[in-house]
Amino acid sequence: MLHPDEAVRQAIRCVFERFAELGSARRVWLWLRGEGLSFPAQYNNYGNEIRWGTPTYTAIHGILTNPVYAGAYVYGKSRHERVLDEAGKIKKRSRKLPQSQWAVLIHEHHEGYIDRATYEANQARLGTNIRPRAHQPGGAVREGAALLQALPLAVTVAANCAPNIPGEMRVPAITALARTSSTAAVSTA
Repeated sequence: MLHPDEAVRQAIRCVFERFAELGSARRVWLWLRGEGLSFPAQYNNYGNEIRWGTPTYTAIHGILTNPVYAGAYVYGKSRHERVLDEAGKIKKRSRKLPQSQWAVLIHEHHEGYIDRATYEANQARLGTNIRPRAHQPGGAVREGAALLQALPLAVTVAANCAPNIPGEMRVPAITALARTSSTAAVSTA
């Protein structure tokens, strides 16, 4: 089922809209953070309370890769195992399984935020994204004038998605960025 809270539904839809435009989980995450948008997290320990906070890459990637958001019922995506380490101690670990080994996968079980074809296309697109290996940098950090090159895109994207998110969840980060940029960059947006 879709979440009963409209603000939560809009935040999840925004992830899929931005992914369709930007093409990577990381870029969606950076866009949300750059816009100063809060993102919902549900904690079952606190009576299913929704807390709004800074979006995390893990949350964004989890939404994009979870077939539940495409209307599928899934069970058994991971296996919990006990193994012996070199010292003979029992260690617990959880292993993610490939889709072919999931215990249950029922497509079109419920209404989703996206359809199955879009989900599969998204998985293929995510599979082509470059991922930095452990302990290696992901690339150069954009600073100064290079960072401002993306301002017109950010303003355009903000106009497409952010107005649909309730005002109390938005932080006017783009306004602050626009004030610090050159007038020429802002006027082209």
